[in-house]
Amino acid sequence: MAGGVRVALALAVLLALAGATPAAADQTSGVESAGTASDRVGPPGERVADGRLTDEESSDGTVEIETEGFTPDYDPATVLNRVERLRGLDATQGITLHEYDPENGEGYDMRDAFGSIRPVGAEALQLYSNASTERRSPLGYTVEREAAVHIYLLNDSQLTEYGLTQDVVLAHEFVHALQFQHELLTPSRSQFRAQFSRWTTDSRLVTTAMVEGDAMWVTEQYVRRHGGGNYSVANYNRTLDRAAWPHSVAGTPYYYGYEFYERTGSSPADRTAAIERPPDSTAELLHPTEGDERAPLPDAPEIPESEKLTQYHTDTVGELVVRHSLRMNGLSFDRAARVAEGWANDRMYYYAAAGAAGPATHWVTVWESEREAREFADAWRAMLDERGARSADETLFVPASDHAPSVHYVVERDGATVRITAAGRADTAERLAESVTGTNEDGDGEYGNEEDGDDRA
Repeated sequence: MAGGVRVALALAVLLALAGATPAAADQTSGVESAGTASDRVGPPGERVADGRLTDEESSDGTVEIETEGFTPDYDPATVLNRVERLRGLDATQGITLHEYDPENGEGYDMRDAFGSIRPVGAEALQLYSNASTERRSPLGYTVEREAAVHIYLLNDSQLTEYGLTQDVVLAHEFVHALQFQHELLTPSRSQFRAQFSRWTTDSRLVTTAMVEGDAMWVTEQYVRRHGGGNYSVANYNRTLDRAAWPHSVAGTPYYYGYEFYERTGSSPADRTAAIERPPDSTAELLHPTEGDERAPLPDAPEIPESEKLTQYHTDTVGELVVRHSLRMNGLSFDRAARVAEGWANDRMYYYAAAGAAGPATHWVTVWESEREAREFADAWRAMLDERGARSADETLFVPASDHAPSVHYVVERDGATVRITAAGRADTAERLAESVTGTNEDGDGEYGNEEDGDDRA
């Protein structure tokens, strides 16, 4: 990052709802909920009545921990010592702690973007919303600035209102400090980018899950041994209001990263190895024991110049976003998981259209079987129906709501491939869909018509 600053994934709280939420960028993340109605995990441990830590695990004092502008009622060195033992890594240099007050205010309309999903892609995924949502104050975050690690913590009195103690947030952030100091995190996520042929929404979620799942695992163990408030990893498996969809999607790696380690190996060495060699996709993150390889995609669409549609961006949203989009649009957790489970690959193409035709997207999804492709296409159409969709010539038209624009869709299935074209104007969606499907009129490749496996709506 510019200025030699590395930002760790932050912990944030959703003030209006039960459950924690991370900030909306790929550089931030969330800690377990303040105010969550969950049982205490583990015994109170060595916490005395006034909340201070007793310290039978004295710090070895090999690194210096400074506090700037506040005096905690616990011993940060003890917290670090505990985290070092749980994580199997030792701090290599001093760490500076800071405290800040929350900056929560009036609700606001957050930008409809996350990872490589841009606003027009959010419209196509039925995530876009211009409704207001509550501002979220981070519980803590970690930065590495010119080789020095700084941790910023929400003030202790505010955390107490949320049912958490500050040392629990600090324990989570100390894991990120250790990740920085041991080069498990690097500027611009360069070590992660090198693992993927394309840096997409899906790959960002995978790598965030490895980093945050590691911290969540240590935090859960910390609370189990030493107490610290209402904390449950399971509370991260939640869906927020549509107006907060970037926060909702950004919170998923915390839960699923933890689950990944629980299924594949949760020792410190296992977690380090997974961060260094992350899964290939969120499908592999969600189903680590299945070993399915990502399926090849059809060739990129070749749009005739006469159509005046210019491709300007591509993305892979992945199984986890497919699942979460369905959940946010009314499908149950189980139903959304079943529909998304057959995902084998996807690519969303973004187009700018000349004049007033407006932007458009063409989303190609490939499934493990024709049956699973049909199930996804049917579920997507049903989801659009719930949004009031009606047939309009060759498209399905979802009318505008108070908080989202109207969208025209062309939903087509060809064997195990489902193509979803979306635009604000019907003629733009129709022209783009026809141009794409017309690139392989001879029947070769994934876009060829299959007599027994084609449908369109």
